[in-house]
Amino acid sequence: MRVIVTVFTSFLLIAGVLLADDSRFEDCKSKLIKAQELEVLYDLDWKLPKEPKVVVGPTFFNLPFDAKENFALTVNCFLMAGDDGKFIDFNLLHWQTNKRVGRFARGKLKMD
Repeated sequence: MRVIVTVFTSFLLIAGVLLADDSRFEDCKSKLIKAQELEVLYDLDWKLPKEPKVVVGPTFFNLPFDAKENFALTVNCFLMAGDDGKFIDFNLLHWQTNKRVGRFARGKLKMD
């Protein structure tokens, strides 16, 4: 009986983590949809094994730095399926020139 309770308890803990990650993922996804509507995000594409291609739109450049960093964290959250403990590095590219305007690495944004 003790083994069954332990296994069941472990299952509930794992299920709770998965549900939390799914909830965070859905939250990040809805934020990205809004960012695209506001022309903060212009395009997002990721073909493994390459880094994600994140193209920022004209509104991105009018944001204060902390909002830009929060946007990059939201992109990261979406790409990591809601897992806040994982980070992926990517460049932020200008929507017209496709040139790098910033880099998100190790959970921090640095603008060029």
